[in-house]
Amino acid sequence: MRLRKQGSARRQGQKKIDVNASTLALVMLLIPGLLLFMGLHLLRELGVRERLQTRLGTGRYRLLFSIAILLSLVLIVQGKSGAPFIQLWVPPFNLRSFTHLIMLSSTMLFIAGSLPHSFTRELVIHPMLLGVILWGVAHLISNGDLASVLLFGLPPLWAVVKIVSLERVRQRTKMAAGHPVSPPALRPALQWDAAAVVLGVIAYTVFLVFHGQLFGLALIATV
Repeated sequence: MRLRKQGSARRQGQKKIDVNASTLALVMLLIPGLLLFMGLHLLRELGVRERLQTRLGTGRYRLLFSIAILLSLVLIVQGKSGAPFIQLWVPPFNLRSFTHLIMLSSTMLFIAGSLPHSFTRELVIHPMLLGVILWGVAHLISNGDLASVLLFGLPPLWAVVKIVSLERVRQRTKMAAGHPVSPPALRPALQWDAAAVVLGVIAYTVFLVFHGQLFGLALIATV
């Protein structure tokens, strides 16, 4: 009887240690990593980037910025993998098919934002940031735990702030230049839209197949 009690006490102690460690991963790794990543991508909007570049020099600033981004990604990955599973809601299973459709659109938009001028970039305001928003929405449809809500909910909010701030900067620049409506500098080319579609399908297929190896959750059952 004493041995059973001792074993039960050890298991309870181990459980408390695991819970404390997972909570620590959430608070000390995932959340700071997300805040660091988003804060670094708002330096220009906060008026800090130019001052840092002037003080440190462009080369040193880019080096420190890259190191900080890498650190934020390490914190995010380690924090998400070790965070406790706290269910906030149960995602509806019948809506999970929308996740793939939204993610495919997100991948195409993200790539379109990286390619030369296309009709997508002409019609969609900041396609790369819109891709981030859709990426978050797609994953929130299929994930209802606290760590996933933080991971996939905060970046879309950051993207919205980024879009609003970039539009304000563009409007101020136009008003300062005395041209309320400036003509497009480049003519869109349909070939870049086609490239975004093709590369988006390829990229999403790769992520779909290797999602388990990359992120620890397989989306396609292996035979």
